[in-house]
Order: sequence, then structure tokens, then C-alpha cells
Amino acid sequence: MADKGFTEAAKLFEEKMAQGQYSEAAKIKEDHSLPSDMLHNSVAKEYERLLNQGEYSIAAGLAKDYGLPEDLAKAAAARSFRRKVDHEHYKAAAEYAKKFDLPSEMVREAAVMAFKKSMDFGLAKNAAEIAVQFELPDDMRIEAAERVYSMQMDSGLYNNALKIARKYDLSEELVREAETKAKGRR
Repeated sequence: MADKGFTEAAKLFEEKMAQGQYSEAAKIKEDHSLPSDMLHNSVAKEYERLLNQGEYSIAAGLAKDYGLPEDLAKAAAARSFRRKVDHEHYKAAAEYAKKFDLPSEMVREAAVMAFKKSMDFGLAKNAAEIAVQFELPDDMRIEAAERVYSMQMDSGLYNNALKIARKYDLSEELVREAETKAKGRR
């Protein structure tokens, strides 16, 4: 009887998978404690279908979640990464590459492009955060942080400038300048 229950649950899992109802399929797997090897064929079939439809992110997620070979997950993730880069979603691409453990040069490539795009759009604070998040070179972090610092100082927001100087480890000279200006406003 237990084998029949397993078989029925596996069939229901396969149906949900083919319908794209992945969370329901996962619940069936969990509720019936179905072993991954029993589900391999239906997951692999859905993975291929998703690749053919250009749904690379979903395919990569399935491969990772259901233990398909790591190279399949990475292949789909790399295609999704390229699409994100092509659509200029650089930060998302960098985060995605990190999540799927793609080569570090891919993470860095997208992070540098995200940094530059933020700087080009005048979003220096965002650029500074990207530099820290993705461990970009110190000169990039400092360039962005100094731009934010200058904007805060020019606007008379000395306490904000001081926070920026400390947060992004700017020079002692800039810290002292902001401290002096902030004390003079009290």
C-alpha cells in the first residue's frame, strides 16, 4: 500500500511540475517524503522545457532545489545572468551570479557595471553601497562616498556628511571637516 501511495504522490508531483506549479509540487514532495531520485525524470523534463522557453532563472532554481547536476544549474544561471546584463540589470545580475556561485569574474563584471551606471545617474550613495556589497576596489568605494560626502556638505547636512565619512572610511581630514562644521551648527 505504501508503494501505491508513493507512486500516486510521484505522479501528482509530476503533474504539478508539468503545470508549472512548483510550490505545490514541493509541498507534495515534502508531505510524502518523496526521495529526489524518484522525481529526477520529471524535474529534468521540466528543466528542459523551461530552457526551451527561455525561462533560465526558473530552470536554474529547479536544478538547484531538486539536486540536478550542478553544471545544469550553473548553465541555466549563466544564461539568466547574461540576459540580466543585456537588459542592464547589473546589480541583480551580480547578486544572481553570487547566489548561484558563478565565477567571481562574472560577479565582479556586473558589479562594476552597476557601480558605473549608478555613478552616471548621479546615484553616488547607491554606487558606494554596491562597492561595499561586492567588495570592489577601495578607490571605487572612496570615489562614490566622497561624492556623497561633498553633496551633503554642500547642502549643509554636516551630520549626514560625517556619517558618510565614517561609514565608508573616508580620510581623517574629511571626518574632522564634517565634525567641525557639525559642531558649529549646534
